[in-house]
Amino acid sequence: MPDRDWHAVWPISITTLSSSHKTILGQCNDIKELNYMFQSHGFIHILKKYFGEVVAYVHVTEFQKRGLPHEHMLLIMSSDSKLTNPDGYDKVISAELPNKDKYPILHALVVKHMLHGPCGALRKNCPCMIDGECRFRYPRQFCDATQQGKDSYPIYRRRHDGHQVKVRGAELDNRWVVPYNPGLLMRYNCHINVEACSSIKAVKYLFKYIYKGHDRASFSVDPAVQNDGEVINEIKQYRDARFVGPQESITRICGFPMFSVSPSVLQLQLHLEDMQPITFKEGDNLDDVINRPSSSSTMLTEFFKTNLVDPYARNFLYKEFPEFYRWIKGKKKWQRRKLRGRGQIGRIVYAHPAEGERYFLRVLMNHVKGATSFEDLKSVNGRRCSNFRESCERRGLIETDKSLDDCLTKAATFQIPYALRRLFATILVFCEVTQIRSLWEKHLESMSEDYRRNQPNQAAVEQMVLRDIRDLVHSMGKDISSYGLPDLDLLDDECSNGDSREVQEELSVTFDKEDINMFTSLNKEQRAGFDEILSHVLNRRSQIFFVDGPGGTGKTYLYKALLAKVRSLGQIAIATATSGIAASIMPGGRTAHSRFKIPIRLTDSSTCNFTSPSRVVP
Repeated sequence: MPDRDWHAVWPISITTLSSSHKTILGQCNDIKELNYMFQSHGFIHILKKYFGEVVAYVHVTEFQKRGLPHEHMLLIMSSDSKLTNPDGYDKVISAELPNKDKYPILHALVVKHMLHGPCGALRKNCPCMIDGECRFRYPRQFCDATQQGKDSYPIYRRRHDGHQVKVRGAELDNRWVVPYNPGLLMRYNCHINVEACSSIKAVKYLFKYIYKGHDRASFSVDPAVQNDGEVINEIKQYRDARFVGPQESITRICGFPMFSVSPSVLQLQLHLEDMQPITFKEGDNLDDVINRPSSSSTMLTEFFKTNLVDPYARNFLYKEFPEFYRWIKGKKKWQRRKLRGRGQIGRIVYAHPAEGERYFLRVLMNHVKGATSFEDLKSVNGRRCSNFRESCERRGLIETDKSLDDCLTKAATFQIPYALRRLFATILVFCEVTQIRSLWEKHLESMSEDYRRNQPNQAAVEQMVLRDIRDLVHSMGKDISSYGLPDLDLLDDECSNGDSREVQEELSVTFDKEDINMFTSLNKEQRAGFDEILSHVLNRRSQIFFVDGPGGTGKTYLYKALLAKVRSLGQIAIATATSGIAASIMPGGRTAHSRFKIPIRLTDSSTCNFTSPSRVVP
């Protein structure tokens, strides 16, 4: 068992979203109750007793290699149950040690399960310590009353009342208490964290677990005794496998759901006319596939047909359709729902502004009701437009920056910051933005999430984002100075030297001082190769060298010596390998597939998959 007492059989983590959100880590020692919790929304009914009416939720099980699994759950509460002020937070969430005389059992449970650490100055080698600080920001500050924080999380009440308890050899007070709900803690007798939040970050945090795929494991099978002189083929020995731990195994054996969402979300197709995707089996006759009736029927085309024959359907947007109509996949048609309140949430698939007409089609589908065909969408007040963009303009949908703002807001819910910066650069170059500065100020925070983790200076973060966007805009043939964005600091070394992102990353690769002197211990053959290759580097002469030798003869040793020497001279040395294992043993190494975007499955027509904004570094 780990050294923390609260690690037990089934930690269950829950988070709520909207103006009233809560996060819960809980645990059940009773397998019958655990099964009930996962079946028929049992646990949601339990939560209603403590938090109120739950209108929507999503849960996902996180399995860890070094720790026990736990459940994340995001709850969206009804308007009557939302936590809208500090008094509401205090009713369901506590971050203090309870009165020992008045609540002896609860006090014992909080001491046993809900105290973090000790860490920081009390224990510097605690696993939560990173660069000398606790990554969970403990100990927190004392606070006489609950306050609404700036980062969507409240600052809970932690009064300096002098109460202390001794835990793991240290005296801890209210600053070390993890927020909890007294009722759930008493019910489950386990570590159960409860947080109130109202940020989209909670959604992004949970859904990364849903879409990251199964855990992977790489290993090799080696004989117990190897013959002297035997050549080891690392490529053939490499195995790419899926990792399934004992906790995940028993979860699957018991049939517990590892992900669920309510209400369900239906992804709505989006395509231009006669450009819908078609699936077929290998060997099928393509003429038969094209003439097949189902090939021309999609969610979108059937949406148009339903509007044509059903006047009731014309009252709803495409994204509202699943709430009132049910998509029958086998028959490929929409059917009106008989029972109200059983609908789905519709989400039109994402379209990038650089896609042109498909993007403007999405704008129209989000604002126009009752369309009966693609041509109908192009008609505005009886006048036919030449394309979807013109139709958007005549309807007033893109006269302002609202559609571009919506695009960035939508993308921020699931795209990483660098992808958002690329999207912003694309909008600058290819879209007609009237209020660029306001668009920049509104979305700067989401575009700089990765930089803000390690850089507290907001001005420095802004410059980092500007440099990235400058490089992206430059790769598209434009100058960032023509868009009215904040000025770049030309005194900044990283910015003024004009180097691209790739060059900056390679120049930042560190090398061990011990590796610099490795060339002094090379054998005769290794030293000959080292001197020859280094001579070409220093004299700027191009040459290809092939280093060959049996396993264990020191090829990697030679590579490390060369890499350290070249990098110590202030030059760039790119280390690539065909496998992840080989790349991991070289300083700054990456696989060739990652470095040069080589497809995993190669065909006669395969090419390196560089995206259009990428630049080749000379």
